[in-house]
Amino acid sequence: MFVVLWFLSSAARAQKKAPERSPAGAQQGSTTVSQPRVSLSPRFSPGQAFRYTMEFETTTATSRSGMAKDPQGPSKLVIDWDATILLQVLPAEPSAPGSIRLRTKYEKSTAHVTSDTFDPAAAATEEQYQNLEGKVVEFTLDANGKVISVLGLEEIVDGEKTVQAARDWIAQLSAGSGAPAGGVIVGQKWSSEQPAASLPVAGMVWRTESEYLRDEICHPPNPDAAPTPPSAESPENPEPAEICAVILTRLNLVRPKPVHDVTPEEYRKSGVQTAGKWDGSAESLSYISLRTGLAVSVTQTGTEEMDVTLTNGKNISMRYAGTILSRSQVALVADDLQQK
Repeated sequence: MFVVLWFLSSAARAQKKAPERSPAGAQQGSTTVSQPRVSLSPRFSPGQAFRYTMEFETTTATSRSGMAKDPQGPSKLVIDWDATILLQVLPAEPSAPGSIRLRTKYEKSTAHVTSDTFDPAAAATEEQYQNLEGKVVEFTLDANGKVISVLGLEEIVDGEKTVQAARDWIAQLSAGSGAPAGGVIVGQKWSSEQPAASLPVAGMVWRTESEYLRDEICHPPNPDAAPTPPSAESPENPEPAEICAVILTRLNLVRPKPVHDVTPEEYRKSGVQTAGKWDGSAESLSYISLRTGLAVSVTQTGTEEMDVTLTNGKNISMRYAGTILSRSQVALVADDLQQK
């Protein structure tokens, strides 16, 4: 599964942050009126319940050659996963004060897999995603919003891609939690870095650049759709529109400094040497409720390109090359947006 979703929580929460940059045009002096700072972290309380819909699409166009060459295997594979998830906030464990426990139930989980050639594994892949339906998984977040433990997921799915996809959606709920401590103001930018430890090439980091663009009425699931105007039959004092902070985040996979050997330690211990390159980039647009800190909607697209060769102790090599395109959307169900 494309790792760009993973970065949204992991990279955004990285401890190493670049110096904050002030909004363009900001002036200092006694006459300057300070903008109020807002927190973009979700403010969960035990007993709350929310429902989210998710759409993930991953298109993989890759080839293998060498010891694992499969001339009949698909060169293009598309996975579409749709899900509806009920999220419940539980009391923190007495042994972990300040932590947050989230229970998720997959009320709906369907997947469709297509390829350019017959793929006997397609049905099994679809079944892995569909097996999530009705299952319950618990996540524990630390005081900074970082996922520190997951219970129940590995017991219901056994595919690495499926496990990662199921973990990824929880990251969207804390899309603004990487913002600087003390809150942010419109126009402010911040950045962070997180090691890309899961890649077969060492020394890479995900570099995140985020910007607080503006405040506006929280968009419906389709971010291109305009909010519905009030009708003539609306009450005189309708419920005030929910206002969201709009956060633009860009991600790039970079190598901050040269490395002599790109083989990760985990591969080296297994007697495998790696060589090659792995590039990636992504962009997301998040709508974060100013009132609750919840992610109302997050849309994201990304690309990865790789050309990596793995060689074992017998000097037998396998080359893995291609591209992975991803698109995702996570949206809070409208009725849950007005929860107090």
